[in-house]
Amino acid sequence: MIITTLIQTVSAMFPTAPPAPPAPPAPPMMMQRGFGGAMVAERYVVDVDVRADGAVVWTGSLRVASNAAASFRRDQTEAEESDCGVRAGYRSGVQTGFSLQLRPTRFDEADSGVAVTLRWTRPGTGQCPVQASTRTVEMNDAVRLKAGETVTMKGDGGLVVKLHRRP
Repeated sequence: MIITTLIQTVSAMFPTAPPAPPAPPAPPMMMQRGFGGAMVAERYVVDVDVRADGAVVWTGSLRVASNAAASFRRDQTEAEESDCGVRAGYRSGVQTGFSLQLRPTRFDEADSGVAVTLRWTRPGTGQCPVQASTRTVEMNDAVRLKAGETVTMKGDGGLVVKLHRRP
């Protein structure tokens, strides 16, 4: 009993900390109510057309959700068209590659869009007897993209990316 009284006395001597402020509201999410009131991620399809100097690099569709990114990747390595002979330090191969990732993003409460990461690799200008070479263009950007809209992005190397969000 003496110990309990002592603890109460000591506790009364020190002021208690004020209650913590309320947590800030959570940022709005692109979620909708589904069957039975469960939260469902917003899903949509983005048609993509990637060109360089007028030639098609890749064209296709990717489905994005407010809680999931979408991506596509293609890599190819093959022998040179002509034989340069075996030489020290010479790599006899041609490399091409393409990768694209679309991630949902929000600019503010009313505006959503996609963050785009694109990498395109193509053969360089190296010719026999010089070592093979490649050229790479990379693009990292975010764009507002509402249902039914089309957005065009331009990058280095004559790269043009068209995104169309289906309604």
